[in-house]
Amino acid sequence: MQAGVVKVGKWGGDGGGPFDMGAATRLANIRIRHGAAIDAIQIMYEVDGKMKWSTQFGGNGGALTEISLKDGELLTSISGHYGSFGNITVIRSLSFSTNLNTTYGPYGEQQGTTFSIPLQEGKIVGFFGRSGALLDAIGVYLRPN
Repeated sequence: MQAGVVKVGKWGGDGGGPFDMGAATRLANIRIRHGAAIDAIQIMYEVDGKMKWSTQFGGNGGALTEISLKDGELLTSISGHYGSFGNITVIRSLSFSTNLNTTYGPYGEQQGTTFSIPLQEGKIVGFFGRSGALLDAIGVYLRPN
């Protein structure tokens, strides 16, 4: 792991398999599939000066929303809910906030246990968790300013 980067979380259930995109230089886009729960998340990020998409963490259900971060826009908070969906525990909703006082979401249904990671200083630079047909759990990589 890069110097100064901290891994925080994860929230959600134990289903699916593990994923870990690591810590990026910056995040550019977030694709989120959502309905009654969060079906999947996919991130476009920069590493070693090159932009690339992560694999899609989760399934193909739900509506697709794409968030394009502006130049200089940084993720400074993630929040949401996790709880039962059918007979498994999954991420039920997600919201993202940025240093430009913009909030994206909530996506999914705000049901279950809440979680949030608001940052006074620093930014979110990556994600890890568990996924299968849905996004089962999520955690973040944080980098100080």
